[in-house]
Amino acid sequence: MAPFPPRSEEDFAPYFPEEVLRRGLAYAREGRVRRVFRVGERLLGEVQGSEPRPYRVEVGPGLSGRCDCPYPAFPCKHAAALLYAYLERRPEDLRPRLEALSPEEAKEFLLRLATLPEVAFLLKELLAPKEAFLEGVRRLAQAFRLGGGEEELKGLLLRLPQAGKEEVEALLKALLEAPFDPGPYLGPVLERYRALGGDLSFLLKLYLRHPFEALGEAFLALGEKEPEKALALLGGKDPLKRGLKAELLFRLGRVEEALGVLREGLEGVEDYLAFVERLLALGCTEEALRYAEEAVAWFGKDPRLLPLLDLLVAHRGRVEDHRARFRLWPNLEDYLALKAKLGRGFAEERPGLLRQVQDPVLLARIHLLEEDWKALDRLLKRAPPWAYPALAEVLEEKLPQEALRLYLRAAEGLVEAGGRARYREAAELLQRAARLDPKAAREAAWGLVRAYPRRYTLKEELSPLLG
Repeated sequence: MAPFPPRSEEDFAPYFPEEVLRRGLAYAREGRVRRVFRVGERLLGEVQGSEPRPYRVEVGPGLSGRCDCPYPAFPCKHAAALLYAYLERRPEDLRPRLEALSPEEAKEFLLRLATLPEVAFLLKELLAPKEAFLEGVRRLAQAFRLGGGEEELKGLLLRLPQAGKEEVEALLKALLEAPFDPGPYLGPVLERYRALGGDLSFLLKLYLRHPFEALGEAFLALGEKEPEKALALLGGKDPLKRGLKAELLFRLGRVEEALGVLREGLEGVEDYLAFVERLLALGCTEEALRYAEEAVAWFGKDPRLLPLLDLLVAHRGRVEDHRARFRLWPNLEDYLALKAKLGRGFAEERPGLLRQVQDPVLLARIHLLEEDWKALDRLLKRAPPWAYPALAEVLEEKLPQEALRLYLRAAEGLVEAGGRARYREAAELLQRAARLDPKAAREAAWGLVRAYPRRYTLKEELSPLLG
């Protein structure tokens, strides 16, 4: 890249995304760059963005630098605006003037600057960075209590690379009390904490109070470097500790120990789900099936068991597996499987299975397959209007006239309820009806328009059907 600061637009423009550069130029021409300074090979300034407070921008050689705007990458449009403003204003380089100061003059100069609150805070950051950072964390905690704090947090994140272990721990504790989801901000803070060595006990305490995945991952990453210390901290029956212990053992290659930890913790449905998933990942299919069967026996009516029942059906497909899954989730696959496997005995079980089905569409599919026309007729007579479209779709092939009737009734109900969204939905249903009987669908559309002559949006939505 060309020497910095730039002499012309060509020195920096090729290194910006086109849209970012264009918006930066617009900001510069709109006069949004409030101040621009040059100190040696660095440019500093303030650019007015969308927030009341202007963004502080710093750009140096190689387009390195920072901006306290929320844009996730650098350089941003504010940096581009600063560069354009520099080319226009060409401010004097302050570095030679500062270097020309005698020690006494420099000291007097700093003392005078320290009377300005904003400059005093910046000087404190330079002279006592730890104290300044911790003060920023205290202000952040206060902002959180008032329901805000994101701007204060972004400012601290800019100073994070210079923060020490104590400061990062303070920031982590404060961050987990945020009134918004702190998840997106945890990554860089934990990355800095790990780079500083981190503390397993501290991370574990945070994780037990706030079980964010990022905290658990940070603990495991440190635990891989100090496994015995980490495992010693993970004793006891706490399910969160047990989960971390098992995962750490897996990462250390101590598979049997990890499986033993998971076996000891098999108390609820989620425990069984996690254990069976791990066994499958390890290729222990038979053992996974045994524990899936055990979970079904213990918690047979819990809908969270469906993945385990899917596993049992896929690998064993016994009558009791299909029966248990149908009980939790009535479906055509299990109904037909039971019919095939039970043979003559199915007739006795069939009424009980049908009583478990609450979905009128599934019932319609079953009656159609079995050609139980009387049962289907009873079902259609008592079916709720919301089910008409789905029922009509099921009936299209074998009972097209009945499907047509349901499409038309559903469209009428939607139009009666009113609203453009419902009119659009009614038009879609009439389009489906037109596949079965174009003339009937067109007559129904005209009938609706005549019934509601002042609903102009209705006529607009139905216009493709009116011919």
